[in-house]
Amino acid sequence: MSRRAWSHTRSVIVSCALALVATSAAADTPATTTTTNTEPWKLAASRCTVGRQLCWDQRYNRMDLPEMIFTGIAGAVAIGTHMVHPLNTGWTGGILIDDQVRNALRLTNYNAALTVRTVSDLGLALLTAYPVVVDSFLVAYWYRGSADVGLQMALIDAEAYALSGAIQGVANFFAGRARPYSSLCGAPGGIPSNTIDCREDTEYRSFFSGHAAVSFTAAALICAHHEELHLFDSAADHISCITGELAAAAVGVMRIIGDEHYFSDVMIGALVGTAVGLSVPLLHHYSHSSSGSGKQATFRMNLIPGFPTTQIVGRF
Repeated sequence: MSRRAWSHTRSVIVSCALALVATSAAADTPATTTTTNTEPWKLAASRCTVGRQLCWDQRYNRMDLPEMIFTGIAGAVAIGTHMVHPLNTGWTGGILIDDQVRNALRLTNYNAALTVRTVSDLGLALLTAYPVVVDSFLVAYWYRGSADVGLQMALIDAEAYALSGAIQGVANFFAGRARPYSSLCGAPGGIPSNTIDCREDTEYRSFFSGHAAVSFTAAALICAHHEELHLFDSAADHISCITGELAAAAVGVMRIIGDEHYFSDVMIGALVGTAVGLSVPLLHHYSHSSSGSGKQATFRMNLIPGFPTTQIVGRF
C-alpha cells in the first residue's frame, strides 16, 4: 500500500473511531421520564431495548472506578491467598454427614479419581467463561447489539468472581482443613507422598471448595443477567439459568467423587458462590433507586469496536 493510500485509510479509521466515541457519549446521556412515546428507554418493563438492541436501564448502577479498584484488590487477595501455604490448624476428618456422603460417592481408584477431577476442572473453566464469553460478548454485544450492556455485564462478572475468590481464599488459608484423601498420603496402597496432592500447600485446602464457590457464582450470574436483562427474551432465559445451576451442581458432586472435598466443603462453597453471584448484580447493579435514575459514575468505560483491535475507553 502506498503512503498516500495508507494516509487516506488512516484518516478514515480515525474518523470512524471519533464517530463511535461521539455516539457512545451520546448514548451515556440518561433518559428522563418526561419524554413522549418516542422515548427509547422502556423503564416500566424492567428492561431496556430499542428494537432488538439492548440498552442500559438508567435506573441501574454502573460499574465505577471505586468498584474497579475494589475488584482489583479482591482479585489480588484471591490470588495471594493461594500462593502461600494455609495455616496448620490440625483440622482433619468430616463433620455431620461428610463421611457417609464420602463413602457413598468417592472413587477408591486413584487414577479414576484424577480423571473425575480433570473433568471438574474443565466444567469449572467452561462455566466460568460462559457469563463473559457467551452472555456478555456473544449475546449482549454481538446478537443484541449493545457494547455498553456487554461491557457492564463483563465488569459485573469480574467483580463477583473476584469477591467470591477472595472470600474462598481467605477461608481456605485460615481453615487449613485436610482434604478427604489426606489419610491416604504415604500409606501402603494409598497415594505416594511425593505427589502434588500430598504437598502441604495442596493437601490442606479442603474448606471450602473453590470449584463449588466459583461454579455457583457463575451460575448465579447467568440467572441474574438472563432474568433481569431478558437476554434472549424468551423461555431460553429460564433454561439458561436452570442449566447453569445444574452444571454447577455437577461440578460440586465431582469434587466429592474425586475425593477432593467433603460434602460440607461443597455445600458452603455453593452457598457462598450463590450469595455473591446474586447479590453483586441484583442487590447492587440491577437495583432500582426510588428516584428513577441510577448512580451516575464519575468514571465511565465504553467498548469501541474496531479493526484490528477492540478498544476500551475510560472517561472521567
